[in-house]
Amino acid sequence: MGEIVASFGDYITDYGYGALFALFFLGILGMPLPEETLLVFSGFLVSTGKLEFMPTFLVCFLGSVSAMTTAYWIGRTLGFSFIERYGKRMGMGYTIYLKTESWFNRVGKWALPLGYFIPGVRQFTAYFAGITRLPFPTFMIYTYTGGLFWSVLFVSLGWQLGERWEELFDLISRNLAIFFVALFAIIAGWSYWRMRKAKIEQRGNRT
Repeated sequence: MGEIVASFGDYITDYGYGALFALFFLGILGMPLPEETLLVFSGFLVSTGKLEFMPTFLVCFLGSVSAMTTAYWIGRTLGFSFIERYGKRMGMGYTIYLKTESWFNRVGKWALPLGYFIPGVRQFTAYFAGITRLPFPTFMIYTYTGGLFWSVLFVSLGWQLGERWEELFDLISRNLAIFFVALFAIIAGWSYWRMRKAKIEQRGNRT
């Protein structure tokens, strides 16, 4: 944690909100950056008076959703075009893709807001949403809502914890990740149960 602060603390302090936007934009696109730590550290800087809360929150939010939107369109234009061109030659692979597309439109869209809180997940959900051609308005609703909640929560934590942010951050972020993994598992299980129930009812109606 201390190394992260040493690496980015002076950068954020010197360049302020522009540095925050760039870090979150690059981190969400896939550069290995500790976004939650940076959010909480930014909140800590708010508590010291070096940054203001509202601009800090807005810049972190805009940096993250701008990157998610960019990743979505990269996935939609490049990833989907590749699958459309070569997927049918893949046989079973293309069939699996179509099933995955259906699953993502039904359930996977919940990975967009919940994935913000699961390390290593948020960097891939937007690309995958684009590849599976999740409708952009749906993508915006789920992604921007999740980004809003994620940004304000962690900036507020750093702001309220102040000097204690380092000692409590790991515990809080770990428990949040477990909670949101469990929540997504519950949503996926519920969706699977509904789908199975609908299929059983359809078979009953045919007989």
